[in-house]
Amino acid sequence: MRSAVRKLCQQGVEALRPQKVNEKWRKPAISRRVAGDLRKAAIRAGTYGKFDAETGAGWDPAWDAPERRHPLLDDASAVGDVASNEALDSILLGSNKGAIQSIRPPKETKRERTRETRAQKIESLLKDADNKIEEYRLEKEASKPKPGIEEE
Repeated sequence: MRSAVRKLCQQGVEALRPQKVNEKWRKPAISRRVAGDLRKAAIRAGTYGKFDAETGAGWDPAWDAPERRHPLLDDASAVGDVASNEALDSILLGSNKGAIQSIRPPKETKRERTRETRAQKIESLLKDADNKIEEYRLEKEASKPKPGIEEE
């Protein structure tokens, strides 16, 4: 990740694009996956929309792929007032204004997701467990023949 930030600082948008050298294409210096990670980190940090080449913090909206670019994004980033910043946030974050912002929490395993319901089920079954054990013992005792010699 650090090398990607360094390449962005040195090369700018050219680090995100493939280049033709000697009639052959070279892949971009920064892959789309890493670029997406940097973009998400900038959105989380609140530095999306501006890039500081000295610190390597932020993300320039012009670097977004054309299919990811929102039509209102260029208009909102051009104007620097508070209303446009709110519009920019609503475009980027959608309806989720939480701490992690539009990124879903990890799914976890089914065992971790259902732990609470399993615990409640076990607790409710334990409430009746003593009664059930007592009934079972009485049934077993009743089903056994009486000790001693049977007389007919």
